[in-house]
Amino acid sequence: MTDSASGLICPKCEQPLIANGKQWQCPDRHSYDTAKQGYINLLLANQKKSKNPGDDADMVRARTDFLDTGIYAPISDALNAMVAADGVILDIGCGEGYYTERLQKHLPQASVIGLDISREAIKGACRRSKDITWLVASGARPPVSAHSIDTIISLFTPLMPPGLNHALSDEGEIITINTGPRHLMQLRELIYDDVRNEGFVPTAKMVDAGFECIEERIVTYTATVAGGEPLLALFNMTPHRWKVKPERVEKLLSVDSLTLEIDVVLHRFRRQTDTQ
Repeated sequence: MTDSASGLICPKCEQPLIANGKQWQCPDRHSYDTAKQGYINLLLANQKKSKNPGDDADMVRARTDFLDTGIYAPISDALNAMVAADGVILDIGCGEGYYTERLQKHLPQASVIGLDISREAIKGACRRSKDITWLVASGARPPVSAHSIDTIISLFTPLMPPGLNHALSDEGEIITINTGPRHLMQLRELIYDDVRNEGFVPTAKMVDAGFECIEERIVTYTATVAGGEPLLALFNMTPHRWKVKPERVEKLLSVDSLTLEIDVVLHRFRRQTDTQ
């Protein structure tokens, strides 16, 4: 994306952004630079809850190391199969870009935007592909023109329906991926005393926001992860890293390998027909 046809808007005034070399500017002269890595930072100071929100460099490195093993490739393949068409695709909470890059290669004619609040994650994403527009921005209000996105992807990311509603075209679709109740159960059994079947089902929240579920797909399989750095990388890319005591991490490091249940659920949503 290199000009006003990009569909990007100024996060301050929501007017179109026009590219002039490596700088993006709106009619009110709010300007944003393209970083040397290739991303555009459209995250405003008042949209941050900390100085450097989102995944830090260590977590990005862990995600990259683990995802590059291909263990989660079946999840990516299921996502790619569920995207119905080309057009403009927005991946909200794209992280370091593993799923986004594989989707872009699957649909090379699509115009793909990857958005994350973490600058470190987007730096990692830029190393994956130069064919994707990478943004540091808020998913609560994506800096794209209203109703300009044909498909929105939300993978393992908290749902923000107002932002989805703003960005999605009238006939567009939203695809979510969330953990199922048995996801990484064996890892959780190692690091917690009390482990329960738990997952997240987004349907009720999306229905309340005016969307209807038109497809659900469950992806389950087992995968063996080698002990040491590979297993630690998986642990460090999950929210569990913030909750577990150091002695439990030591226990995890003592394991030679671990066979895990992978359990995720994909949902596809459209606007409810009675709200159009």
